[in-house]
Amino acid sequence: MVPLQFTFVPHVDRRAREGNVQDGEKVVPYRHWTKYNTFYGLVITTALASTLLAADFFEWRATGYFFRVANNFPGTVALIVQLLAAFFGLIHVTVLCRLVNYALRLRLRTASVTLDMLRTWVDLSIPRVDWDLPLRFFFPVLFVVFLSLVPAALWAGSTTPLISRTTTTGTVLLPSYQDVSMIREYPIEIGETGPSLRNQKGFFTYSVGVQSIGNLLSSAASASSVGTRPSVHPKFDNTQFSYVGRSYGVGAPVGLTDLLITSNNQAAGYVYQETGYLCNVTCIYNRTSDFHLAPTVDEWIFEASGNLPDSLDSPEVSSYIGHDSKAIVAIGVAHSELSPRRYLAITAGDSYAFLNSTQCTLDFSPTLFNVTVDLSNSNITVSPGQPAPDFNPQRNLTRTVVRQFELMSNDLTNLYVSLLGDAFNSSIAAYNMSRASVSRDPCTEAEATIAGLTNSITAMADDMLVAYASAQLMLASQSTSASATVYVYALQFGQRGYIYSIFIFNGLVILLVMAEALRTRGWKELGRFNYLDPRDLVIAGSRGGSEMARMADQWHGRRMKRFWLLSDPDEGNGGLKVRVRDGDAEGNVAIVVAGEEDGERALSSSPSDYRKPPRVPISL
Repeated sequence: MVPLQFTFVPHVDRRAREGNVQDGEKVVPYRHWTKYNTFYGLVITTALASTLLAADFFEWRATGYFFRVANNFPGTVALIVQLLAAFFGLIHVTVLCRLVNYALRLRLRTASVTLDMLRTWVDLSIPRVDWDLPLRFFFPVLFVVFLSLVPAALWAGSTTPLISRTTTTGTVLLPSYQDVSMIREYPIEIGETGPSLRNQKGFFTYSVGVQSIGNLLSSAASASSVGTRPSVHPKFDNTQFSYVGRSYGVGAPVGLTDLLITSNNQAAGYVYQETGYLCNVTCIYNRTSDFHLAPTVDEWIFEASGNLPDSLDSPEVSSYIGHDSKAIVAIGVAHSELSPRRYLAITAGDSYAFLNSTQCTLDFSPTLFNVTVDLSNSNITVSPGQPAPDFNPQRNLTRTVVRQFELMSNDLTNLYVSLLGDAFNSSIAAYNMSRASVSRDPCTEAEATIAGLTNSITAMADDMLVAYASAQLMLASQSTSASATVYVYALQFGQRGYIYSIFIFNGLVILLVMAEALRTRGWKELGRFNYLDPRDLVIAGSRGGSEMARMADQWHGRRMKRFWLLSDPDEGNGGLKVRVRDGDAEGNVAIVVAGEEDGERALSSSPSDYRKPPRVPISL
């Protein structure tokens, strides 16, 4: 009976079958694509890693459609990212496994290995965890398998879209002061107030000191923040924006004339520059002040009169109502149109004696301010910049602002109380609490009064400047366009640490491939036998003859493992050493038991009756 003959047909170039014979083995060369196809996958990973690195360096961001999709379907995006990360990680792992595979296949041509070692190399080449390995092999394999998960994890961290910001340009309309004819003092009389407008965006008026009293009182009372955090106070309109810290009299266009920016749903905020007045307030006690309260012929009418440092032509005179002078807080401001109007003089009755004889100086310096608008939190942050040319040389704006203090003090005094004095008192009390929270050194009543009063006057002056700027925009339509840097929500792919890590890792893999290619001269001696292919193993084992089976039977039960992990007991033949025998004319190889002629014994403790039979080549 003729035995069956098996023939293994490799994917090789048949024209190269007659290659050179070295050491008795026929080396059948691979086609280029068959040998190197796995390494070409590094072109994909290198291109992507380089793109991610460039995107991080140049801060490329994805906006528009891609941002909306990622924001609306985060689960789907996460799934796609995981699949892509697994694919790119698979390329790296496959390349490394191919290097391991090629290295052992070259080594098998000249050295023998035990079956346990062969299993270990198989597990490293896949990679996988073989729970039946001896512990000295199991833990290294487990570690390598764990490391094989790292490339996919790095790719996930490098490609996951994150919410970031990018910049673009926008336009905002700033208040213009070319025409300031409506910025002036209006009498506190019914029907004599200045122009005003009420719409969905808020209430806007040129009689700020009269028709915005409620907002100004709130600013005065909360001017001194409690604690170390800056105060947050709302803007005088319905835009729902708030200032963090001082407004410095700018920021009026926010929410009013920035529609070209806020209409972009992806806009996160913007920054622009606006010229305004930096108001520096200095308050002192002036015990020699000429401004005093005095009764009149009418027992319910009291007169606050006297000269101020900047009074011209005549003394300042204003009337206040009250049962007596105890509840009166009167503020004097120069009334002359020629006066620079830089001073406030306060005289008060016994109920507000701590405010009596105080005096404040207001210096308005034209300054270019940086305005930062956070659209997501509806916050405005203003910081002073460099000095700027005076945009209102006639100083209609500043003189009118200072005069509002006299109007408010008169309007906010009734028979029983001064609302303005109570607001100042609230600011003073808040300053005392703030001082106590940051310092153990107590301050005197005079120090607290001066500090709280300074904060209130500063806050009110800033807010009045914003109110007049808003009136210029909404009532007088006096505006000028200015550019703004707009921060737009966008997608950033990956975090910097992961991007740099995967780029370096990809580079190391490339260097490793190049080093192996140089060391092995492009794997020139690589045979076609692949221990990962069960067809090759079966055929090569059958070529080794029956001696392999006989030796395995002799090893059975003699080299039993004493300990195994989560598996069935070992059959005891893992220590059997084998080697690959030289191929025939067609490049076929045989797996045989390693013998003494190879300079080593097949068994470290062989049976006494062991006798190595001669090796007879078997051709299938």
